[in-house]
Amino acid sequence: MRFHEFKSQINEGADFYGYFKTKDGTYSYPKGMEFEIGHVSNVTARSILGSLGLEIDFENTSPYPIDEFMKATDAFLRINAQDKGSVEYENVEAVHDEAKRFKDEHPEITHVGFN
Repeated sequence: MRFHEFKSQINEGADFYGYFKTKDGTYSYPKGMEFEIGHVSNVTARSILGSLGLEIDFENTSPYPIDEFMKATDAFLRINAQDKGSVEYENVEAVHDEAKRFKDEHPEITHVGFN
């Protein structure tokens, strides 16, 4: 399934967030921040991370540095351009676009991840 098909349909799963580290070393996200990607299943979140060669156990993994995450998504999109339109490609493209939006609109964000 595609991200937009999951909106309001799943009661458990994961959301894609942008984070920054607080002074006490914990992760937080900017107040009033809007998230454009809907709630996805845990399987979809793991599939996206696996496609990028990242740790799929997001429940027990710290968020990823945003610049490293964007390099991974950019590389995937370039290498797999012939698969544009596939569910896998569109899901990766969605998190890439959301991470880019986070970075553009909230420069304090240093990390991204599913939660």
